[in-house]
Amino acid sequence: MNFSNLFGSLVDVTLVGLLLGAGLPALFALGIRLAHGPSAVTADGTVTHHASPFGKAAATICFGIIIMSVAVGILWVTKSTIHQYFSWDIFGTEV
Repeated sequence: MNFSNLFGSLVDVTLVGLLLGAGLPALFALGIRLAHGPSAVTADGTVTHHASPFGKAAATICFGIIIMSVAVGILWVTKSTIHQYFSWDIFGTEV
């Protein structure tokens, strides 16, 4: 393995780590904020939150992306076992 292959692999792993390690939690935080909506303080001091329909739909999309990412990750980790017991080649990587 030469230096260019090693450096290319390092860049790939770093980018995926940033995407999954920081991107999914940031997407979750964005989904929570969109589902929450803006805060309003009433005259008696209580705080209410009213999310818009757009905010609710965007939050649902954020959470859907996170759920699909977790499901694909679990399937990727267990792909050999699934292929061994059920002969399903989910990602087309088994020989």
